[in-house]
Amino acid sequence: MSRTRFQDFSVSLRWLVPVVASAALAGCGGNEDTTLADTGTTSSKAVVGKTLYPANRGYSLTSNEFRHLYGPGVFKMDALANTVVGVNGNYEQKVVNRFRATVSGTLQSVRIYWQTGRGYSSGNGGVIQLRLMPDDGSAQHLPNLSAKPLATARYIPGQQVSSSGAPVFTDIHFSSTQPIQAGQLYHLVMENLDPSPKANFISSNNGITVTANGRPARWTNTTDWATLLGTRPYGTTRALRWFDLTTNGASNNYYLPILQLNVSGGQVQGVANIEGGALDPKLIFTSTNNRPIREHFKPTATKRVSGLSFATAASVAGNLRWRILQGNTELASGQVHAPSPNYRAITTNSGNKVGGYSWYDVNLPHVVTLQAGQEYDIEFRPQGNSQWKFGDQRNGSAKGFARPAAFTESRAQHFQGNRWINTYHWNYNAPGSSDANWPVVLHLAP
Repeated sequence: MSRTRFQDFSVSLRWLVPVVASAALAGCGGNEDTTLADTGTTSSKAVVGKTLYPANRGYSLTSNEFRHLYGPGVFKMDALANTVVGVNGNYEQKVVNRFRATVSGTLQSVRIYWQTGRGYSSGNGGVIQLRLMPDDGSAQHLPNLSAKPLATARYIPGQQVSSSGAPVFTDIHFSSTQPIQAGQLYHLVMENLDPSPKANFISSNNGITVTANGRPARWTNTTDWATLLGTRPYGTTRALRWFDLTTNGASNNYYLPILQLNVSGGQVQGVANIEGGALDPKLIFTSTNNRPIREHFKPTATKRVSGLSFATAASVAGNLRWRILQGNTELASGQVHAPSPNYRAITTNSGNKVGGYSWYDVNLPHVVTLQAGQEYDIEFRPQGNSQWKFGDQRNGSAKGFARPAAFTESRAQHFQGNRWINTYHWNYNAPGSSDANWPVVLHLAP
């Protein structure tokens, strides 16, 4: 993928330019039901041994249920939105990534997606202090800023700041680290210590879904992986006013941090989806009977699959057939039905249009075992004249993010001409690399 196109996308699809404090965020919603009901029906050869994990239970990242969800669609994104670390307008902003640790050890470094360019950065980017702080134990789960930091680091963008809007992916290393414990909440607090934070600042990036499409992580709670914004009038010492952009959203978008935590012993935690293909009509993919799609899996550990979830919508009514294949051998199959078109292009606050989709949750007719190291396909083929829309996402592996923050055990493909090619949403006629995924989730049997 070319650098220029990546830059163009990262600027054109962010519709908070930039995030503003207080009044602009007041009154944001967030009480939307996270369960997206199927607008069609599901049909399979037989329905036995049902094991689907509902999307409205708010599972913790450390729960047994969450560990039984496998696939790139566990965390979904439509596009990007920035959060300014510095002074935005007349407000000082602290950006916080809240997370529940899934591993224990010392935090050695983090990898963050920084955004430069007009509206996203200025001057030399500032002096960004990062502190790992404990949770305050309140119902809001805010950072305890009066506590001693568990780890500290400093990031000085300097020459990395570009007026062209180039993205910056960098590892930031910590010192004076104290151990984190799996199951506990922590906060990565980013603040700008530059003497002139209004002139020198940079933005961190977040994955977003438009609120009409539901939350980016439909199976998890909004506490365990979240973006918070603390604001106050610049130049004052007032108490910070906090906004939870994951729970309540902002400007009709739900936020999710793009962050990789590198913990001692080579352990990795994070979510690294860095680009979405939902822009309509430029990027979204239209699948037809002679242009099916598939998610090509090669699991590193054996998986016993009992259910399947995927996000799509029909622009022309009809059936969408799904199959689980190993080579030419069909392991399971079924179809979903849309009696009328259920696809629509959602107009965002900035005037961009994003594809609207529904989640389809299907019990498999029987448990399917995917053996470690073997290759399998989850294929989706519209039937007859039916047409279905899919938006992919890029998992960050091409930009230095590692598994499991980047989901690299599968890749998006589509049928083009007379062959299957890796999907590249900037040009569906050309083969891409292996860093794109379709929104697919496999439910694992107990």
